[in-house]
Amino acid sequence: MIFKRRTYSLLKIIFIFSLVSIFSRCEKKLPVPPHLHQEIKETVWLNGTVKAYETNPEGDIDKIILNQKKKDIAIHFPPHLAKYILEIAKKNHAIQIKAVSRSDIYELISISSEDGKSSFDAGKILPPKPSQGKKIIIKGKVSGFIKNRENDITGFIINQKTIMLNPEQRSTLVPLLMKAHQVEASVLERNMKEGTVNTMKFPPVRMTEIKIDSIIYKIR
Repeated sequence: MIFKRRTYSLLKIIFIFSLVSIFSRCEKKLPVPPHLHQEIKETVWLNGTVKAYETNPEGDIDKIILNQKKKDIAIHFPPHLAKYILEIAKKNHAIQIKAVSRSDIYELISISSEDGKSSFDAGKILPPKPSQGKKIIIKGKVSGFIKNRENDITGFIINQKTIMLNPEQRSTLVPLLMKAHQVEASVLERNMKEGTVNTMKFPPVRMTEIKIDSIIYKIR
């Protein structure tokens, strides 16, 4: 009798274990949400020659193009650091850059000259505090248009100020501006932070309202 009871108990355990195994195989594993994947960061050293600089849409230098073994690498940095970086990384000069690499995107940590005599650590300069800018009104005729590499108009010049336009503003305002006799714009004049280097001939401003001939357009 004891043997039979033990056999029955053993068979019961095996049966339950088999059921659990079958159900566990049928259970689908839920995919891990993309935002829960940890972003892989890697610190790298880059040696090469300064080929060029690139800017953001407002004309502020925020990227250095480094030629390394016949390969061009773009290293990003905040615009307020441009002045300090340009003092070390002059065009066609050999430099060394320490950067963070994330999916082939490089962000500058520090930069030094080839001989090591000059160096700059990006962490030493804090980002400037956000500022709305000074409100001014500019009047006059459109003296020129700003175009991108695709030859699309992205802004215009009036009274020695550059006003950039987003895609929605371009489609509405550019045809009107090309025929306008008189333009009056309410704008916010940027406070050029120490360290920022702008490549535009005339400083950029942010528009809040524009009057083209006799029609007023509010800018959202």
